[in-house]
Amino acid sequence: MLVNPPLVGGIAFTRQGRCQEREEVLGTTKPPYTLALLAALLRQRGHEVRLVDLTASRQGVDTLITRLDAEGFAPTLILFPSTTPTLAADVAAMAALKARYGAPLFCFGPHASTMPAESMARAAVVDGMFVGEPEDAAVELAALSSLNEIGNVASLTYRRGGEVIPHRAHGSFTGFLEAPIPAWDLLDVSPYTLPLEGRSYVIVETSRGCPYTCDFCVAPIHQGHKFRERSAAAIVDEMAHVVRHQGVRFFYLWGDTVTLNVKSFSAICEEIISRRLDVQWFGNARADNLQDPVFVDRLKRSGCWMLALGIETESDTTRKDMMKRLESEKIRLALVNMRASGVKSFGFFILGYPGEDAQALDRTIEYAIELDPDFANFYPAVPYPGTELYNKAKRDGLLVSEDWTKMEYSYYLLKGNGLDEQVVMDAINRAKRRFFLRPRYLVRHAGDVFKLAVTKFPVAWQIGSRMLFGRRVVDARP
Repeated sequence: MLVNPPLVGGIAFTRQGRCQEREEVLGTTKPPYTLALLAALLRQRGHEVRLVDLTASRQGVDTLITRLDAEGFAPTLILFPSTTPTLAADVAAMAALKARYGAPLFCFGPHASTMPAESMARAAVVDGMFVGEPEDAAVELAALSSLNEIGNVASLTYRRGGEVIPHRAHGSFTGFLEAPIPAWDLLDVSPYTLPLEGRSYVIVETSRGCPYTCDFCVAPIHQGHKFRERSAAAIVDEMAHVVRHQGVRFFYLWGDTVTLNVKSFSAICEEIISRRLDVQWFGNARADNLQDPVFVDRLKRSGCWMLALGIETESDTTRKDMMKRLESEKIRLALVNMRASGVKSFGFFILGYPGEDAQALDRTIEYAIELDPDFANFYPAVPYPGTELYNKAKRDGLLVSEDWTKMEYSYYLLKGNGLDEQVVMDAINRAKRRFFLRPRYLVRHAGDVFKLAVTKFPVAWQIGSRMLFGRRVVDARP
């Protein structure tokens, strides 16, 4: 039984890879790609599989139990993804499933990869957690004749009696390059819709691993630093399959930096173009990969709709402190090239990084307005457990709380240089007002504002009411 847990206190969260944010952050909750891939891998090996996304369906565990009982399906193994801020709520929800069927309960996510022992201590009902990529370990686990053999699965941190046994290896999906097409047929994909477009989309994974060392990011801890790429043919075959069988033509090409290898990603673009595949796609990129206008134009011709760029801050010095090797002139040129080719830009900015003061926040806000990407979002620095940012905050006495439920973009848990939660969160609301309420911006993006209101009204209301009226964040608690 593969389950994406339900809403947390009525709030939808993404639980996919390193992403662990509320729906309002990007206007969508991402499809549970890893669960769909696990379902395909397990089904290949003859296991009977059920896949349910309780967040997308807005249902609870009680509804799932009723459905399983009606189908006569009693799971013998339950797997679910979780995140740092949702771990307590997710475990509480999944405990009801375990209690009903007596099946062992395992989870995966960034918390398990960064701090597995601490995560297990916070989840007493969970039998084990996958450290690193979960695919190989999940297949091994499902093939065991009994839990007495669980020690054979090297990348599991697991519970034996009252003792937590640490993992012996960091999980890496050895079959990634030949991965099967995820089992999207087991899900209704219609709830996964894009803001502005209102169209359904799914994830196609192009690469894994990140060679960069940004100190606030869990991605290289979860997937490692080695960059691994699937072939252009395999990626486009998968897109064509989804178009044919699910009727979906929008794709999130998934990777921490999908455009990292210009040569191999150009091959993906040419494969899409040569097949005349009528699709649109978006993904994450780095500005220093977008310096060649010919390459950016090729992205557009292959169906690129939008690229998200981690710009983070106005200060080159602060980016160096973050271990993010990126220069301002490359950011500017990337945006010039994207505008020229008609690729939409989404800039991400972090406010309240250690060492910043109130003036630094204002400089980053001004910088975002000057750069003028098509869209922008402003986040507080979040010290996710296990990251170097977390270690730095602990070491320097900047961390004011170890409350994992608040380790997400709705809260600021650091203090120093005159910054605290009120100062930083007020600056974020101010940044959004100043960026989005410019007359020039509103005129240029009037159509987008209208589409957002139409396609994602609840999300638009959450963002707008907080930005305009300082509406309080709703705590995400069960």
